[in-house]
Amino acid sequence: MSLHAQHLFTDLLDLPVHERRVVGNGCYAVITPDSPLRLRIDIAESVRVREYGGLRLTILHPDHGALDQKHLSFADHGTFAVRDARLGKRPGHDGYGVIRDWHHDDASPWIGAAVLPLSRAIQDYLTVWAPEPATAGSADCVRRRTARLETDPEPARRRWLTDVGFLARLHRATSIWLDIVDRALDDDLPLTEALTGSEHAAQLLGVPAQFGVLVEAEAAARIVHAAGLTPSVLRGTTVMQGLSHIATLPPEEQHRLVQAAARGREIDAPAGLPEQIRPAPTLQPPSARAR
Repeated sequence: MSLHAQHLFTDLLDLPVHERRVVGNGCYAVITPDSPLRLRIDIAESVRVREYGGLRLTILHPDHGALDQKHLSFADHGTFAVRDARLGKRPGHDGYGVIRDWHHDDASPWIGAAVLPLSRAIQDYLTVWAPEPATAGSADCVRRRTARLETDPEPARRRWLTDVGFLARLHRATSIWLDIVDRALDDDLPLTEALTGSEHAAQLLGVPAQFGVLVEAEAAARIVHAAGLTPSVLRGTTVMQGLSHIATLPPEEQHRLVQAAARGREIDAPAGLPEQIRPAPTLQPPSARAR
């Protein structure tokens, strides 16, 4: 299994640095353009080989080598709290708060991970070594300002129904949540249970907690739609009927529907879909030649 370091260090972690590069399973960053100090972040192994329990931060100087190190534990920062809660794991249980490289699953282990506490801890650490922020023109500063604007919940409180940007963020959050649901099905969690609980993972979805229920509702509607239902009947009991039936299908069929929903695709309806929730046949308009 790849550790997907690029996904973590480039797409997820918000680092107050001037520039960064991912090399292997580590990240090297220029803290400020006028400082010789560099930051290295490694995904740190635990006491077990190919098991990783946190991030190791190292401050480097070109002449003096490593000046300081800091270890940030995944368990202490709640990085995999949602995943572990689903699996019923608590501190002291095998696999709690860690990721492992013991199998060939190519899915990113960071899907569903709450990295905001890690980002804040890294930011706090760097203020000791670089009290002045990176220059306003740096690429990472621009990226961070954009990210803050995109995750600011204020527009959502004012007019979320007409805020195109916020609705786009809800749709992205739904796709992320569907990926999490797909992985939860691997842990033998029932579909209807795997779909719930997004309010606890609001920070990793990038939406205010009060909108978690909207993410769940859209995710449920997408799954039922992927089974072949038309958008015109996606409401209320119809969605619940569809989910209840889908939950009885073989695991591989449920995976297929959830994966299709995450990517916005519609596939052939599974065998045995109840007639009352099947999509109505499309009526063809009469031919212009009809009499």
